[in-house]
Amino acid sequence: MKLFKALIIVIVIMFTQSNNAQWTNPDLTLTGRQIQCFAISNSELLSGTNGGLVRSTDNGTSWTNIGGGLPYSNVRALLSVESYPFNLLAGMISGRISMSTDYGDNFTAFPAESEQLPFLADINCILERSNSSNFLVGTERGVYLLPQYYPLSSWIAINSGLPSAETKVRAIIEKDGEIFAGTNGGVYQLNGSSWDQKNTGLTNTNVTAITSISGYLFAGTSQGSVGGVYISSDNGANWTLSQSITWVTSFITIGSNIFVGSYGDGVWRSTNLGNSWSQINDGLGSGAYYVLSLGADNQYIFAGTGASSIWRRPLSQVVTNVNDDQDSQPSKFSLSQNYPNPFNPSTKIKYSIPASEFVTLKVYDVLGNEVATLADEYQPAGSYEVEFSAKGGTASGGNAYNLSSGIYFYRLQAGSFVETKKLILMK
Repeated sequence: MKLFKALIIVIVIMFTQSNNAQWTNPDLTLTGRQIQCFAISNSELLSGTNGGLVRSTDNGTSWTNIGGGLPYSNVRALLSVESYPFNLLAGMISGRISMSTDYGDNFTAFPAESEQLPFLADINCILERSNSSNFLVGTERGVYLLPQYYPLSSWIAINSGLPSAETKVRAIIEKDGEIFAGTNGGVYQLNGSSWDQKNTGLTNTNVTAITSISGYLFAGTSQGSVGGVYISSDNGANWTLSQSITWVTSFITIGSNIFVGSYGDGVWRSTNLGNSWSQINDGLGSGAYYVLSLGADNQYIFAGTGASSIWRRPLSQVVTNVNDDQDSQPSKFSLSQNYPNPFNPSTKIKYSIPASEFVTLKVYDVLGNEVATLADEYQPAGSYEVEFSAKGGTASGGNAYNLSSGIYFYRLQAGSFVETKKLILMK
C-alpha cells in the first residue's frame, strides 16, 4: 500500500510538472484582438493591439486598457525611451505617432500635431538611433527620419535606394552603429541618406522581421515556398536559409537564445545562433499558433496572437541561461567599478539587472568616440561580468585596436537605467 501511494505521488508530481511546462493564457479578455507589439516601460509590460494599448503589472496575469489621448486604437509599434521629456512612443495606423510622459497613461502628438506622417504611412516600427536624438520609423510607405528631436521637428522621408516610395518597411534595427531595414523588397542598409540593397542569397525578399545577435544578422520572411529565417555573418552581404518557416512575423533575442514568432507555426527557438531550430509550442491552443509578436519581462516570454489573446511561458523553461532561483536575482540595476583599475592590459566589468532588458555596454575615449561594444543584446535578469582588453580587440567599426595609456569611460544602458564610470589604462 505504501509503495502504491508513493507511485501515485510521483505520477501526480510528474503530471503537474508536465502541465506547468507549457504556454498558458491567464487573461482571456483580449481574445479577438490582434496583439501587435510589446514594450517594457517603468518596469511594466505594455502591449499594442488593434483595440488599443494595454498594460500588465503582474507579469501578464491580467491586462488593463490605458492610452488616453491616442488618436487611433490600432497600436502597431511601441518604443520605451529615456533622457527626453517623454518616456514612451506609440506608432499607429494613418501615420500617427504619439508620446507619453507618464508611461502610457496619456499621450500627445509626436513631435507635434502639425508634423505627422502622410495619412497612408501606417507605422510598423520605431527606432531611436544610439548616441543621437534621431528617430527612424518604418511605415507602409517607406522610412521617415526625425533628426534631432525638439517639439517642432519635422519628419523627413529617406527612401532613396528603396524599390519605391511605396516600399513596406516592417522592421528597422541598429547593429554596431549601422542601420538595417527589412522590407517587402528585401534587406537594405542605410548609407548616409540612401539605402543599399543587401539581398544576395535571399531567395525570398518579403522580409517581415530582422534582428542581430553575436555579430550575425537574422532576417525573417513570409509567403512563398522559401519563407523562413535567413542568416548573414557579413552584415547582409550574403544570406543563407537557416530554417524554413511559412510566415515569420517577429524575433526576440534573450541571452544567447533566438525566438521566432510565426503566423501558423507558433514559436521557434534556436540556442546555437541558428545552426538548429525547434518548435516550443507545448500548451498552445490551435488559434495561438498564429503569432504576431513576441515580448519578454523578467519572468516570462510572451506571444501575442492574431485573435487568441496573449500567451506566456516561464523563461526558466525556454531560456538556457535563466537562473531558476528568483531570490538570487539582483534587486536593482548596478554598474561596478572595473577591477583592476588602473589596468594593463585587461580589466573586468561587472553589472546587474533586476529585469530582462536590452543591454548595451560600451567603452568610449575622452572625446566621446566609441572604442568597443562589450554587450549589445536582450538579457534576462541576473549578474554579469565581461572582460575588456586594451590590446588585440575589435572596435565597433570592425577595425582592430591597440589603445594607448589614458582615461576611458564605460557606459551601461539597460532600459531606462544609464550609468557611466571611468577606467584608466596605464602601460
